[in-house]
Amino acid sequence: MQSPWQAPTPADYPLASQTVRLARGQTMQVWLPAGSLVVNNAPAARVTQAPQWLFDQLVEQRSDLSDGQAMAIEHAGWVEITAPQGGEVLCLRPQAQSWRQRLQSACRRLLNWGQRTAPAGQ
Repeated sequence: MQSPWQAPTPADYPLASQTVRLARGQTMQVWLPAGSLVVNNAPAARVTQAPQWLFDQLVEQRSDLSDGQAMAIEHAGWVEITAPQGGEVLCLRPQAQSWRQRLQSACRRLLNWGQRTAPAGQ
């Protein structure tokens, strides 16, 4: 079993999407990675992103979504979803890249960086 203080790993959440069904006035917390998309299918929903430090203050970003609206999650963490009238919210996680795709991307960035920093005569 995982400690409640430790963030879940992607292996704990293998699905690319998750539907959160909420009763009237219910609040639920869902762990989402950065880049996830939250789509509201309820009459109204409030989404509070995971708090983060901004200098010496803890800041939470809250968004009120009407039916059909979506928002992107900026940083990983526990996201709180509230539906005053009940309904469902769809959470779409970004697809994980394979290790080969990540390696190719890193090599491309390294080559591009090397070309920009090389002396003009080379």
